[in-house]
Amino acid sequence: MLMMPGNPEQWILIRGLIRSRFHWGEFPGQLEHALQRHQPAIELLTPELAGNGERWQELTPRGIRAMMEDIRQQVLPATQGKPVTIGAISMGAMIASEWARVYPQEVKALHLINTSFSNLSLPWQRMRLPAFASLVANLASGRGLEKPILYWTSNRKDSSQLAPVWQQYSDTHPLSLRNMLIQILSASGYRGPLQPPVTPTWCYVSMQDRLVSPRCTEKIAQRWQVPIERHNSTGHDLPLDDPEWLINAIVKNWLASS
Repeated sequence: MLMMPGNPEQWILIRGLIRSRFHWGEFPGQLEHALQRHQPAIELLTPELAGNGERWQELTPRGIRAMMEDIRQQVLPATQGKPVTIGAISMGAMIASEWARVYPQEVKALHLINTSFSNLSLPWQRMRLPAFASLVANLASGRGLEKPILYWTSNRKDSSQLAPVWQQYSDTHPLSLRNMLIQILSASGYRGPLQPPVTPTWCYVSMQDRLVSPRCTEKIAQRWQVPIERHNSTGHDLPLDDPEWLINAIVKNWLASS
């Protein structure tokens, strides 16, 4: 697995619906460190979707294909079109799947976390109606999104302690109602590929996800006939709830495929 200096193996992490790369927390550094224990020449990139986080003043592109191109253009100067491994969660995993479908020569492997496709799951499985209503109501009223997002996406007992930190970030990087609705509508209409766009691909699912039914990820893995790893207690934000478990699973699968 040794690579020549100056030719790193590149990994990309893509966050989900109305989330910034800020919301990865310490996960990217932890994953990169775990990978580098086996392969020092690893470079991990965390692009930001227009409309989210540091790019809050921009308009989110309409449709998963356009979002994919937005993300792809950010990393192309670094990757120069060389194959990359992508780890992605929720809507980010839709973007990753579309990238692999359109540009299979640019994607070496996929690690998809708690995601769904409109052509494989029902709308109320893909986002619980109470969660959707809660998010829209909080944004429209100006009460802030971070507390309800944490409620619906995390099963950690101490997750409420993150709410003030996340809200402070949100206050300085505000999400517009327009960008939120574009992302929700784009994700809700995305029809994913019916065959795995690249091999290898792995799926990871939280069996106690209260935002999205775990059956959605299971249906993708079943349709694609790819391995799936199940966590029995985490919520939708698996990298937040149990980063150690997820990193161990990703590294194990990566080493096995290499």
